[in-house]
Amino acid sequence: MAGARAQLAAVLGTGQTKYVAKRQDVSMNGLVREAIDRALQDSGSMFDDIDAVVVGKAPDFFEGVMMPELFMAMPWAPATSR
Repeated sequence: MAGARAQLAAVLGTGQTKYVAKRQDVSMNGLVREAIDRALQDSGSMFDDIDAVVVGKAPDFFEGVMMPELFMAMPWAPATSR
């Protein structure tokens, strides 16, 4: 790509929720927040330091049913289109 400016990216941290068959103690919002808090702690970053987020879930059986990305635009997780 001659003349194109390189777009740099980095994985700063990761966060996962507790692995159990069922979580009765927390909502989907709470699960997303738990993963976000752990990723921020892992990276030593704050919300304002983050430009993009990649969300994953397992198993893929829940694709289209369990959509944690919908819960990222919460007051405590200010997701925007940057």
